[in-house]
Amino acid sequence: MNIYEALNTVSWKKKEYFLWKHNLSVLREVPLTEEELCKKIKSQSLSYMHKWEKTDQYHYFVNLYIESQAGKDLEELYAIAKEKASVGDEKGIKLLLDLHKQVQAYNKQANKGKPSTNTYDELELE
Repeated sequence: MNIYEALNTVSWKKKEYFLWKHNLSVLREVPLTEEELCKKIKSQSLSYMHKWEKTDQYHYFVNLYIESQAGKDLEELYAIAKEKASVGDEKGIKLLLDLHKQVQAYNKQANKGKPSTNTYDELELE
C-alpha cells in the first residue's frame, strides 16, 4: 500500500493536512499557507491536527511516506555511485556493486511467492 492509498482511509481533512504538511500535493506548485489550509478544511486552527500527529495512525503514515522516499533516495545514490565508478573510484565501484547486490536481493524477496509471468520458466532444457 502506498501513502496515497493509505490516506484514503482517513477523513478528507486529515488527508489534506498530511499532504500539506509533507508537501505531497501533486497539482499545487505554490504550497498553501497555514491560514489557507484552515480555510480549505473549514477549520479555525490546526490544533487538533497537531494532536493527531502524536497518534500511531499518523506515525504509520509518516513511515509509509519515508519508505516511499527510500526508492527515490536509492536511485540518487545509484547515480552518484555509477558516476564515481565510471571514473575508476574504488569506493564508488564497491558501493555500486553493493547496491546491485542489495537491489537483486530485494527483488528476489519481493517476487517470492508471485506466480511467474514467463510461460517457459518451468521448461527444462536438455
